[in-house]
Amino acid sequence: MNNNSNTKKLVTSALLVALIVIFSLLGTLPFFSTVSLAVAPIIVALIYHKGGKVNAIIGFFVTLALISIIINPIYAVTMTLLNFCMGAGLIFMIEKNVSPLINFVVLAAAVAVGVSIMVTVDLMLISNLSIMEYASVLVEDMKLSVNEVIKTYEAMGMDMEDNQAIEMFQSLNVNMMLSFIPTMLALYALTAATFIYKISEVVFRKIGIQVKPLPKLSEIKANAFVILGTLLVAMLGIALVYFSVPMGEGIMLMGNNLFTIAGTVGGISLISYYMETKLKYPKVFRIVILFFILFSSLVSVISIIGVIDSAFDFRRLTENGLYSIIKSKSNNTK
Repeated sequence: MNNNSNTKKLVTSALLVALIVIFSLLGTLPFFSTVSLAVAPIIVALIYHKGGKVNAIIGFFVTLALISIIINPIYAVTMTLLNFCMGAGLIFMIEKNVSPLINFVVLAAAVAVGVSIMVTVDLMLISNLSIMEYASVLVEDMKLSVNEVIKTYEAMGMDMEDNQAIEMFQSLNVNMMLSFIPTMLALYALTAATFIYKISEVVFRKIGIQVKPLPKLSEIKANAFVILGTLLVAMLGIALVYFSVPMGEGIMLMGNNLFTIAGTVGGISLISYYMETKLKYPKVFRIVILFFILFSSLVSVISIIGVIDSAFDFRRLTENGLYSIIKSKSNNTK
């Protein structure tokens, strides 16, 4: 009976490994690379869930070998490491019965680690560039792209002088690019984690695997510990800049931007809640309003609102918000 179970696990794992190889190959195509990004980590998590830890480890090396033979070893290393790192984040979601926030943070961290390894391998083995040289190439490419944009808009009769966005890109240098890299990595990890989380929710639910779903927009509250954590990262960056530590400015910018993002998400969620439950606005109307808010000068104000809501919890989404505690104490004294 045990032998039959092991054989079944092995066969299932082998089929899933074959799917990973297929989606890794699809990752070489422009459109299907996005599909591969979402599906391959889910398959990795299924290998672990259906076949166990040993088959997951074997699957890693088999995938590495097959992609190396079909395409090349370098691509095999980068894609396999990326997919299995992100898959580890989904495995955590399946195995641990924790909150959606912790699931999301772990998944985003797994994406960031996978992308960092992939870029490092690419620089060392393919491009043969240092991080400074890589940043220089990025700066030149971006400036060329900006020049093409300027030419296109000027040909349409538009005046591009005194455009702040254009001026910022034109003044970009290697040091500025290096300081932006941590923020770009964090933004990519957050975006990819959201995409993978939502897709995995649907897939896992259909095959009977339960994971904590992400809350809808109007139910998201900026977590006070996340707010504090991002502030600490920004303060750490400031300290590193003071002591002239390389990448200190990048860490400072990343902490500041993550603080703004966390507050903005909480603020947008609060506004969405009131438009949905109090004002009863139609969904399309709510989306249009939120779109204009996000691309307006009100983002800083919205971020502050989200930070305040993280402490006071005006919607009483949790029982430990400062607002709930104060109200409870007030009622008890009456």
